[in-house]
Amino acid sequence: MSSTAASPSLRPRTRSKAKLLFFLIFFAATAFVTYMKNAHILQHDSEIARHFAPGMMFLIPHAIFAGMALIMGAFQFSNWLRARYLQVHRRLGYAYVICVALGAPVAIPLAMRTATPSLVAASAVQAFGWMLCTGIALYCIRNRNIQQHRRWMIRGYPFAMIFTVALLIIPIPAVRNHGFVGIEIVVWTLIALAAFLPSVVLDWRSIVPAAVPGKARASYSG
Repeated sequence: MSSTAASPSLRPRTRSKAKLLFFLIFFAATAFVTYMKNAHILQHDSEIARHFAPGMMFLIPHAIFAGMALIMGAFQFSNWLRARYLQVHRRLGYAYVICVALGAPVAIPLAMRTATPSLVAASAVQAFGWMLCTGIALYCIRNRNIQQHRRWMIRGYPFAMIFTVALLIIPIPAVRNHGFVGIEIVVWTLIALAAFLPSVVLDWRSIVPAAVPGKARASYSG
């Protein structure tokens, strides 16, 4: 009886620790892949500098606003921040929406100047998915639909995470050796996962309900 009573109080704390650990690992990975990819971007004769030179005027605002959105979005999932500093949570939320609206679409002209037509289309789909989910989340919170606001925020953030996950996968030799084709396969696969995987996670308990021991025993004995 005591263990059953204690489990509900321990569960939120366990989830919070797991969430914190996840984002610490994720941002450590983001910092690592960002540095590894862009370490020589200021050297005009480097490969990465030559690659982005045609779209530099779009790369800078995209990196600034999309990067800020990536960071602020993580804080929006903090139950501690929302419970204790609701006004800060709201202001960060509006700043996140603005950064998504500015940073996501700029990826399209950037891709038009630096990538293949397939990656241009991928950038458009990724930007649209991120902005659509964020816009729906904003609409829900403006109408005080908090539950759906949280769900659509969760659906939108994976589109931002594609940046980090893609840069972790693309350097794998089996992918890198295929050049732009390998990059296209990775990016399109991650976009597809970002589009439907959050819904699976959000509705997992409804899809696979937990077994009730009493009913299971009764069914077996019958």
